[in-house]
Formats: sequence, C-alpha cells, structure tokens
Amino acid sequence: MTEPYAQNPALQSDATQNQINLNYDAAEDRILIRATEGEKEYRAWWTRRLALRIHKLFGEHDFPTENSASHLQPEQQQSLGDMEKHGAVQQADFTTPFKDDASHYPLGEEGILVQRVDITTEGKIVKIIMLPAGGEGMTLSLPPGQRYSFEHMLQQVMIAAEWIAATPLDTVGNPPQPLLAH
Repeated sequence: MTEPYAQNPALQSDATQNQINLNYDAAEDRILIRATEGEKEYRAWWTRRLALRIHKLFGEHDFPTENSASHLQPEQQQSLGDMEKHGAVQQADFTTPFKDDASHYPLGEEGILVQRVDITTEGKIVKIIMLPAGGEGMTLSLPPGQRYSFEHMLQQVMIAAEWIAATPLDTVGNPPQPLLAH
C-alpha cells in the first residue's frame, strides 16, 4: 500500500506495505513516516504545520468506514465510525518493532520533505498522497482499519511532540462524547 508517486500518475505502482512507523525527531522538529514494502523502505518528513492540518482534516472529514451505511443519519454514521476506530486501534499491533532491514530506499535514505498532501478515497480505501516540492513522492493506500491505526499513531506522535494536547479518557478508555441536544 506504499507506492512511489510522481507528478505523472502512470508512474504509480500497486504495492502492499508491510509496516508503517511514525516517529518524532526533536532535532528536526518533524515527524518521520517510514513505510516498508518487502525490501524497500519509503521515508517522508512532515512538518508541524502539515501534521496539524492533516490531523484537523481527519477530525473534520467523514471518511468511509468498514461498515458504511447510507441509510444512517450523520450522527449514527459518526458513532459507527467511532466504534470501528476504537475496535481497530484495540486490535492493532503497536508492539512489534519496526524492521530496519531495508536494502533499498526508492526515495533516498533521508527521504522526502513533504510539501503537499492530497487525500482521496476509492471505495473504502483512503489514499494519502505525499508530494515533495519536486520529484517523486509516495502514497499510502489505507483501508479503514489501517487508516484508524495511522490516525492513532499520528495523534500519539503529535502528543509526544507537544504539538497537541492529549484527549482525556473516561474510566473505560473512551474519549468524552459531546452532549447531544434536541
């Protein structure tokens, strides 16, 4: 699901990623996104400004859920998405160490500094297209479960970087729900 991406979409390839890792680099004051695909590792850097914009977009936009149903009211769809996200994050494997055994870096060992992110959907797949100022970029194609994990990792690394505040949880580990008034 990591694919090289250039300004020419014909250069894209369909590939399956093995792992995704997000890490805050205090010296660079940036987030490094690493994604593997077999023996290849793709690296992309997000600035604080870019990460904050993407984090806000994830919170405001209604992306497809695993069990999207058009007959549901927007509040019901949001609740369904919240339940799916909670379940996906609970089931995700955040304990397996990221494998540092890549032998090929299609975007270079230093990676790219992302200048623009385009997010598109194809069915239930969310594509995060990361483009540098010039040259080749990369695309993460994420089904709902992996998108939820990516959102969670982004939020956690932004909290660690002190770019956002942690959201308080209730006694069972759920974020507070807004009050609904009729």
